[in-house]
Amino acid sequence: MTEENAEAASGKRLLSQPEWYSALGETLSRAGSPTFAETLAATLSRLAPFDYTVTFGYSGSGIPVCLHHTFAPRQFDIHVREYEIGPYLLDPFYKASANGIRSGLHRLADLAPDQFYKSEYYKSYYVQTGPVDEIAFFIPGNEHWTIVTSLMRAPSRPAFSAHDLRTLRCVEPLIRRIAKAHWRTDERLRGASPVQDEKEVLRRTVQEALQLRGMPALTPRELEVVGLVLEGHSSESISSLLGISAGTVRIHRKNIYAKMRISSQRELFAIFIRSPARSV
Repeated sequence: MTEENAEAASGKRLLSQPEWYSALGETLSRAGSPTFAETLAATLSRLAPFDYTVTFGYSGSGIPVCLHHTFAPRQFDIHVREYEIGPYLLDPFYKASANGIRSGLHRLADLAPDQFYKSEYYKSYYVQTGPVDEIAFFIPGNEHWTIVTSLMRAPSRPAFSAHDLRTLRCVEPLIRRIAKAHWRTDERLRGASPVQDEKEVLRRTVQEALQLRGMPALTPRELEVVGLVLEGHSSESISSLLGISAGTVRIHRKNIYAKMRISSQRELFAIFIRSPARSV
């Protein structure tokens, strides 16, 4: 038997065990109760162990709502408190939600831009939370809400395997239905936040930061480039997304850095993250 076939057989045995059905039944019985998220996490950990989990509700470009987490205090400050006042706008999971992904199981690496792991968002912020790999269930919520439950592994563990993903994808439709029924009863998601234009939020953030520093405003195209650079797109990726040449993108980046009186993406990220627009 090949290794792949052995993993598949292992997954089938796991899903056929009475303990799995007992845990699933317990999760179903907790839908609508305050202990649902904890029970769901325990059930999912039977299929693919993880170190941390966090559930956010996203609605347009509004500030995310943290619905559940298992972080220690320092991790909570970074991954929830700081995240909610700025970095969420650069998060691939947030971007996927804002771009219309409403359901399914997705891996961070599959949704991230081509230079995400070299971006200042990743290097200066994301890695402080510790996870080496992250996958998430996307679940439709009330009105404009999308619920994203992330499962994270710490650097001490190997990344989620293809076997882990196949097993979780096998149960995803069932988990989605149960979780959807639960989150639609959550009072925190009763009314959708006003849907703002994401580009307008970014434009205001950067322009207010420039005004505060007495720097000239950026053009609409330059603002588009700034946003994509911050998210972790390379010049080639930005070229493809905006329909302009990579050389033109580099010229825009040069002009942006000159206007902002900076010389690196690290400085650009620092201006973004400290903007007063991100604290409202």
